[in-house]
Amino acid sequence: MSTATDDFIRSSGNLAYVNTWLKLISVVLLLLCLILGAALVVKIIDGRSEHIVPIVINQATGDAITVDYQVVDAAGEERSPVEVRKFCEDFLTESYTYNRYTVKTKLESIARWTAPESLNQVREALNLSHRAELIGRNAQGLAELSSFLITETKPLLKVQAYFHAKAVSPTDELLEEGDFLAVLGIKAVKRSSRNPHGLIVIEYRQSPFQNKLEEK
Repeated sequence: MSTATDDFIRSSGNLAYVNTWLKLISVVLLLLCLILGAALVVKIIDGRSEHIVPIVINQATGDAITVDYQVVDAAGEERSPVEVRKFCEDFLTESYTYNRYTVKTKLESIARWTAPESLNQVREALNLSHRAELIGRNAQGLAELSSFLITETKPLLKVQAYFHAKAVSPTDELLEEGDFLAVLGIKAVKRSSRNPHGLIVIEYRQSPFQNKLEEK
């Protein structure tokens, strides 16, 4: 009986010893999980106020320029007047600055910046059949934004753009010129590589413009 009792005590004692250590290890692991969970929560909260800052490299000067993340990833947000002006200037320049080598790519740029339902309005205003005649004469089109006015900001942007357009021959002979008033309805959309402005023309009207002071 003495031997049996010693074996019972030895086996029971070993199990209790192992269980004790298992309990201690479990407590330590529980504490580590709680600490890691708390650290993760803190990191998530801090991450909400932190954003990647895009860096733009000016290929001409080599300058590195930081750009606000919200500006790069803006979708449906209000645009500053200077940005709207730049978009209109680029839109009209792409529309009326052309030659026989660039006329196709210019029209493709306009299509990217125009809603499909409004593309016919733009094409009619550009008078593409007449432009084809000018291209046949190897003419070059030029355009310059004269003045710019935002008339509405909500729910959509409404803009009046006054610009001067002309066509010249290879010998710099003036073939035609005129002043025009363009009325653009513009909607803010998500920025992309195809449309970095994040603006799209959803309505376009154009008419010849004559300054009354010039008439006198």
